[in-house]
Order: sequence, then structure tokens, then C-alpha cells
Amino acid sequence: MKKLVGNLVKMTLKAQKDLLLNPKNIGRVLTLIKRLQQSFRLMVGVPDYPTYLEHMKKHHPDLEPMDEKTFFRYCVEARYPSGKGGTMKRCPC
Repeated sequence: MKKLVGNLVKMTLKAQKDLLLNPKNIGRVLTLIKRLQQSFRLMVGVPDYPTYLEHMKKHHPDLEPMDEKTFFRYCVEARYPSGKGGTMKRCPC
């Protein structure tokens, strides 16, 4: 898998070299990298706390967000219920 991702990145850089390395597009490239990191984390089940904080600030400004440790525990419990009634019915917000 690691080799596949490496080859994909290598081919993309070769094909889009002028576009990706152009200083005018650095913001787009950084956004792409950030979103790829987020996608890979979500694929392996690692919760994305900064995205959760942004979501809470934007959509629920009146609510206090969970601290990082509580958020992580909530996500693990939602993904792997301990049998105490934990289900994956809702997002942490």
C-alpha cells in the first residue's frame, strides 16, 4: 500500500510538475495535502480533532467542544462499541 501511494504521488508530480510547483498554486497544493492527510486518517480510523473543532465553531458556536482526549474516546466508542449501549448513530457534535 505504501509503495502504491508513493508511486501515485510520484506519477502525479511528474505529470503536473509545472502546475504543482508554480508559486501561484501553493495554496491549492497545501489544501490538497491537508485533505489527503485527513482522508488517510479517516480511512484507518484516526479521528480528526482539528476538523471537529472547526465544525463546532462554525455550526455549534453555543456549545463547548469536547477536549481532545474525550473526543478520541467518543470516536473509539462509536466505532467499537463496548457493549454498554454504545452505537454509531450520531456524530460527536
